[in-house]
Amino acid sequence: MNIPYGIRDVEVFVGIIDAGSFKEAARLLNVTQSALTQRLHKLEDALGARLIDRTTRTVALTSVGASFLPNARRLLGQFEQAYADIRDVIDVAGGRVTVASLISVATYVLPPVIGRFAAAFPNVGVRVIDVAEREIMPYVRRGEAEFAIDMKTDEIDGDLVATPLMRDRFVLACRDDHPLARGDAVNAAELAGLPLMMLGSRSGTSRVLQTHLADQLKTAKWLHEVQHLSTMVGFLEAGMGAGIVPRMVMRGLESRRLVSRPLSGRGLSRQLVLVERRGATLSPAAEQLKDMLLGEFKALESAA
Repeated sequence: MNIPYGIRDVEVFVGIIDAGSFKEAARLLNVTQSALTQRLHKLEDALGARLIDRTTRTVALTSVGASFLPNARRLLGQFEQAYADIRDVIDVAGGRVTVASLISVATYVLPPVIGRFAAAFPNVGVRVIDVAEREIMPYVRRGEAEFAIDMKTDEIDGDLVATPLMRDRFVLACRDDHPLARGDAVNAAELAGLPLMMLGSRSGTSRVLQTHLADQLKTAKWLHEVQHLSTMVGFLEAGMGAGIVPRMVMRGLESRRLVSRPLSGRGLSRQLVLVERRGATLSPAAEQLKDMLLGEFKALESAA
């Protein structure tokens, strides 16, 4: 739509009515009277009707002007609000950041980081799309998430950029009264015949384990299957066997009767990455949250 007038022309019209004269309106708007008159004429020409009747002493609205004035005031208010909103986004004083994330990361890493972010920027909301690994990339491609925390299982497409975050090793998790609750690294052969929890095929963790432990775990007793790590944690707390989980999941869970032992063998880890659209510009708030997350993962990797 080609609108033949601008917000400044509308501002002039409202300013003349509020000031009561062209001279006073020109002073308040910091323009010359001739420039003021030209802008009013431009608006009237665009609308095809006179808006103001001018005498030597006063200005008065025409019937069309009286009808247009409420809309003009509303238009100015909406523009000012839109300007304030976008300034809030630019100044990280408002707006919202949307992040897609692995459920495990959303559960065990994001809360403290977003807590610090909220304390620093209390008027910026954060939307977390916590979904399975295979569902994350489309949110970034479509621009529905500004960036994502994902697990690298395949090559990243050319339209995306991946920044390595940390390598998260897998561990054997079980309740503290399980036969395998004590000791050093666990060899896959020790799991033969023991009841084990497994994750469904949608899980990136499941696919990594199948790739690296398929032969070793053929003799394991895969008794129960769940689809989410949070569900597995609940089963393990109930004493229903042992499970292989990313080490990250064990953060703080030892106090809930769960313990972990490292797994021996190469390749038993997942590479976490931060994914963005190539060439996309993050909002200032998203940049701030991204920097905080990069710092958190750096600290986690150093402590691993």
